Amino acid sequence: MNEISKPGAETGRRAAVGEERASPVCATGIDARPRRWGRWGALLPLVACAACSLEGLSEAWDAEGGAAASSGGGAPDVLDLEAEGCNLYGNFKQMAHPEASGMTYVVVPEEANCKEDRVDCSFEISRAGTYQIKARVAEGPDQGKDSSFLVRMDHKPPLGHYYDFTGAEFHDDIVSDADATDTALLTFALDPGTHIVSFECREDGAMLDQVGLLWIGP
Repeated sequence: MNEISKPGAETGRRAAVGEERASPVCATGIDARPRRWGRWGALLPLVACAACSLEGLSEAWDAEGGAAASSGGGAPDVLDLEAEGCNLYGNFKQMAHPEASGMTYVVVPEEANCKEDRVDCSFEISRAGTYQIKARVAEGPDQGKDSSFLVRMDHKPPLGHYYDFTGAEFHDDIVSDADATDTALLTFALDPGTHIVSFECREDGAMLDQVGLLWIGP
């Protein structure tokens, strides 16, 4: 394990043509249906009308953004990318492991030293809001030490957030800042568009399997 604590910064309506057409009408009111349909009977009007919104189907559906996604209005709440499919710089290498997602992960090999090596994962989001960064990670061979990265959102902050984790097995985690007084989970207010999440080498040997964005609210 070789650690580098403060690397350098870098890092409608459609317009009618001719005769106006009537919009599809969704079924409303109460339907008398045989009891054998049970709770699925309530969904039949929605299935029969492809132009209907599913908003209001359930509180959980609305809260999770399902209505927006079904009408093409928003990104899914969670976006995960395989780290090996992101842009790799410096000494980051793709390696095989049976417990990694897709059986591969990326790492700066042990004793290679950290020299501003980084992984840039690009996310295209269509829904503005507050996001957290997900990571699937595992400690390297020097357990308790090969266990941190410097993390940036859109190349900020210049020195990166010090993300430390524990666990020799691959596991999902939410990125936090170990330098924060309360070790709070990192949150980012993002507008629609392209955003780059960077993981830079802080300790060689630390393993990175997946990177994701988690939408947590407006």
